[in-house]
Amino acid sequence: MKKILVTAIGSFSADIVIKKLHQNGYFVVGTDIYPREWVVDAQNVDKFYRIPKASEAEEYIRRLLEICYENEIDFLFPLTDPEIDILNVHRDRFSQLSVQICMSDYETINICRNKRRIMDFLRPANACTLIGSYDSKRMKSTAVSYPIVCKLVNGRSSQGLKIFDDSKSFFEFYDRIDPETYLFQPYITGNIITVDVVRDRSNNCYAVARRELIRTLNGAGISVQIFRDHALEKICKQIADLLNVVGCVNFEFIEANDGKQYFLECNPRFSAGVEFSVLAGYDFVTNHLKCFKNEEIETNADIKEHYILRKYEEYITV
Repeated sequence: MKKILVTAIGSFSADIVIKKLHQNGYFVVGTDIYPREWVVDAQNVDKFYRIPKASEAEEYIRRLLEICYENEIDFLFPLTDPEIDILNVHRDRFSQLSVQICMSDYETINICRNKRRIMDFLRPANACTLIGSYDSKRMKSTAVSYPIVCKLVNGRSSQGLKIFDDSKSFFEFYDRIDPETYLFQPYITGNIITVDVVRDRSNNCYAVARRELIRTLNGAGISVQIFRDHALEKICKQIADLLNVVGCVNFEFIEANDGKQYFLECNPRFSAGVEFSVLAGYDFVTNHLKCFKNEEIETNADIKEHYILRKYEEYITV
């Protein structure tokens, strides 16, 4: 039986990932930074380990390697950005154990995890509508339109995001930070659209879009509307091709009041709401794995356009 290690199983995407891997007959090992009693899905994996935070880089990698060796792991599914960042640097240490890390290639991850770099990368191709960015080094000599949004270039889940309505408050903030660590853009209001996208190495690609109607403060949708937009799906395929995406990622757009859909970012992992897309009719988990087994993904699905809601439930673990 093939064995898969899934990290951060306390995260939103873990539930459907574990379910689908079990349905496909895999032995699932799960990890998290919290103890078993605190993590609902720790009760649903075949084996659970508590591990250090990804920020404790060397200890984190050492422990994961031990777990992979002890359990003869075949595939590794990282579910959060900090883990992807550190695993991207240490790929060779896992390949020495014949462990396939299921995420896009090194350069793709580096581009996607830097908000300024991905904008600069996509702009010449004119594949999607982008929000203009201010020169971070010349903000005091640039005519700025307010409100202005400030995003950490390597931030995640709205981490470090700031919005300012006037120059006084903005420059008080600007003078306290390293401007190079932030992306500065005009603030656009509208609906957030998340598109789950999977692409294999044969350039097959599939996308499912949703409007995020209610979100948590860190950007996870809890009430969404699944919809079909063939033009948007085509744009997502073009972006995925340009970035050389392999496996499942998610693109975020903002749909402005005038109907324009502005590209915001690519998260090179399962979205927090990937289960919405699975419920809508496309199995992103199974097809993600196919990308790393050198198999072609499914490119046809009967996607249902409807509203899907998420609720919280109580579990007793001890």
